Amino acid sequence: MVKNRITSRMQQIKIQGGKSLSVVIMIGDPDVETTFELMNIAVDNGVDVFEIGIPIGTPFLDSDVMRDSMQRAIEHSSDYDTYLDILVKLRESFPNVAFEVMIYHETVMNIGFDKFCDSLIKAQMDSVLVADGVFIGQDFLEQLDRKLLPNNIFPIRFVPESYKKSQLEDLKQNANGFIIVQTKTDENGRRDKVLDDNKQTLDELRYYGIDLPLIFAYGIKNQEDIHKCISLGSDGVLIGTKLLDTAFNRPRNEYKYLLNQFREAT
Repeated sequence: MVKNRITSRMQQIKIQGGKSLSVVIMIGDPDVETTFELMNIAVDNGVDVFEIGIPIGTPFLDSDVMRDSMQRAIEHSSDYDTYLDILVKLRESFPNVAFEVMIYHETVMNIGFDKFCDSLIKAQMDSVLVADGVFIGQDFLEQLDRKLLPNNIFPIRFVPESYKKSQLEDLKQNANGFIIVQTKTDENGRRDKVLDDNKQTLDELRYYGIDLPLIFAYGIKNQEDIHKCISLGSDGVLIGTKLLDTAFNRPRNEYKYLLNQFREAT
């Protein structure tokens, strides 16, 4: 079996001594042509992993910008078969790119668990993050593992800012590719900057024996934030809100510039 593209890319980054840059692109926001345009720009700017979002009307874990992006996508098409077909086209257009599909549990169930998983296999995706999967429960995550791992697709694990210590064993035994770690909010529930307290989470995961790449996500919006994440011990960053906001509210040259700045910072 061919090595998973995420495994290959993360190994290459480690050998080179760098950190990974992952970005979010929402399918169909506001149309398919724009999805592919943003993909091409990001590929040209050296992005390592692409989180490809499948929209939902109630993304309770995401920012206002992400919710707006999902709403525009849903307005483009509320037919989930459209999104599954686009995954196939993305793989055809970008055969060597590492893809992580992001979706909510409710959407997986609306599509149908087996149908959704079979679509990931058909599209040769590398991984999937069910954003709220950790809250749904261990049985669901293990169901994903049984269905997808034999097909070399990684169900990505997510560590919320207030995670349960019982999650550690699953992370150690079952996580593959990388682990996404949600950054902490301040006393006002905001993420205006990357807090020093985030180091504690990484230290706890490492102390438990988890050696996969740990990727910080949420609230990362500039080079300073990326440098802070790396100084705290992260192996990379996942950026969504800032890039989506720039992509749809600023000229394209600013989107390109921002990607270039993020790439340089890692």
